[in-house]
Formats: sequence, structure tokens, C-alpha cells
Amino acid sequence: MSTVEETNILSEQSQREVEILETLKLVEGSNLWTITYRRMKKDQLGMFGFGIVMLLVVVAVVAFILMQYDALFGLQNPTSDPWDLHNYFIEIWIPGTEKYIRVIAHPRHIIAGDDGLAPNSKYPFGTDLLGHDVFSRMVFGTPLSLALGLTGQIFTSIIGTFVGAISGYYGGLFDDIVQRINEVIIGLPDFVLFIFAVALFREVSLTIPGGYYIVVLTILSLISWGGTSIIVRSTILSLKAREFVEAERALGASDARIILRHIIPNALSPIIIITTLGIAGTIMSITALAFFGFGDPTAVSWGDDLAKYRDQLITHWWMPTFPAMMIFLTMLGFNLMGDALRDALDPKLK
Repeated sequence: MSTVEETNILSEQSQREVEILETLKLVEGSNLWTITYRRMKKDQLGMFGFGIVMLLVVVAVVAFILMQYDALFGLQNPTSDPWDLHNYFIEIWIPGTEKYIRVIAHPRHIIAGDDGLAPNSKYPFGTDLLGHDVFSRMVFGTPLSLALGLTGQIFTSIIGTFVGAISGYYGGLFDDIVQRINEVIIGLPDFVLFIFAVALFREVSLTIPGGYYIVVLTILSLISWGGTSIIVRSTILSLKAREFVEAERALGASDARIILRHIIPNALSPIIIITTLGIAGTIMSITALAFFGFGDPTAVSWGDDLAKYRDQLITHWWMPTFPAMMIFLTMLGFNLMGDALRDALDPKLK
């Protein structure tokens, strides 16, 4: 019996030694991001999500460049082709000639006579009832969705990080006040409050270029920082008692230096995880806002397209289906990548 137990103990020790050696090989000569990526590569679902996100980023960048090119050169067409004169397509001009290469249908311009078409070889996602190419709308809706999701979540994370860091570092009465405010914010029906606040300022914001998005992102950040603040605060409470913080304090470092140079950088892992997972939620909130009729009517948006044709699912299934698919893929990609990133940055959670 003792022999069997000794064999099992030796086997467990050998397995542990192998794991330690693999970990040492993993971190040898690598920085944090290289180590994190290597750990993520072991998660197939995480890499699948990462691939979706990277694909969306590439589509967004290409779509933004094409739209900017078309805004500068698309209406300066020297040909007499009516399709070109009406700018039905986004085109690339061939330098030294009067020729253009048609790249993709313009997402805003209506193609006369091609309205309400089902998916076909010319329009792979079909066209809507106004004559817009649905595929083009999906492609050119990507930059806005990703930009708003990333910007909104970064603002939220910044507010939550600094509030949580200061609250956790100083503690006392200030911490009690911040936590009571936090509890009120978390207890509020945030999406209902979000819709109410945006509706209140919507008419005014639409009169200012970019004002609508400034209002949306500001309101979203002000009502969504509570969760980030709580997680950062709990991390700060454990970090502020560490030896390196005590050493800095003994050397006469200011509180601002300790928080900004030592505590927050050592709390980046949970902040990165919160931000990555929160991008999906932010995109969903802004999309839902457009779905309920509070979007920007001048923008190319998945939420607006989904809302516009949500009653056409039976008769024109492709019109609401493809915007819904783009929203679903974006949510799936960021959530899978965020889960894998969480496991990679903190393997103890496995």
C-alpha cells in the first residue's frame, strides 16, 4: 500500500516539475504580451474570438479608408457614366487616366430600380426597400460600431480606474462616500436611464457635428463606471499593503506618484480584462439605443438598420438578419477573446 502511495506522490511531483519547466520555457526571454498571447493560443475558442475581432478591425480600417477616399475623390468623376455621376459606387481612381475601379456599392446612395432584391450574385446580402446594398451597409457600419464601443469602454474604464484607485488607496470616509455613490449607480436601471438621458439631449446634440456621439459616450461613461471601480478598488486594497508601496512611501514619494507609477500599472491585468469584455456590452448598449429609435439618423449603423426592418423578417428576411448577424459576431468575438485574455493574464482563475 505504501509503495502505491509513494508511486502516486512521485508521479504528482514529476508532473509538477514538468509544469514548472513548461512555465519557465514559456516566460524565458518574453514580455507580458508575448506570454499572454502564448497562453491564449492554447485556448481554441479564445483564438476563434480573437480572429473574429481582428477580422472586424481590418474591415473597419479598410471601410474607413474607402469612405474617406470616396468623400475626397468620388464626386470628382470626369466620366459621363450616370452610375459614376450619382456616386452609386465607391471607386478607386486610376492615376493618369479617367477610369475608376468600382470597389463596393455606396452605403448611403440609393440604387434606383434595385430595391428589395433578395441575396444574389450582384448583391450577396441583397438590397433593402430603399435600394441600399445591405452588404455595403454591414461593411461601412463596422467602423462606427467598433469606434464607439472601444471609445465608450475606454472612457468608462478610465473613470472607474481612477475613482476605484483613489477610493481604495485613501479609504476612510472618502471611500465610504464613493462606495455609497457606487451602490446607487449600480442599483439604477442603467439602460433605462441611458435612454432617458440621451432622449433628453438628443435634439440639441444632433445640431452639433459629432455632438450626438459625445453626448452618448459621456452619459454611458457616467452611468457605467461602477463595476470597474469596485474591481479596481479591491485590487488596490491588496496592492497598497505591498512592500514596494511601503518602500516608495518611506522614500518620500507623493501619493499621486505611488498611485500612477506603481499601483495602477500593477493593477492593469483586471483593467484590461474589464475593458475587453466591456467593449461588447458598450456596443450592445449603443446598438440597442439605435434599435429603440434614438440613434443618429445620418449614420450607417447596424442598430438603425435592424430597427428599420425588424418587421420585415417574414417577407424580406435578409434585411434584419444580416445586421443581427453582425451584432452577434461582434459580441461573440469580444466575449470569447475577453474570456481567453482573462485566463491568460491570471492563470489561477482556471
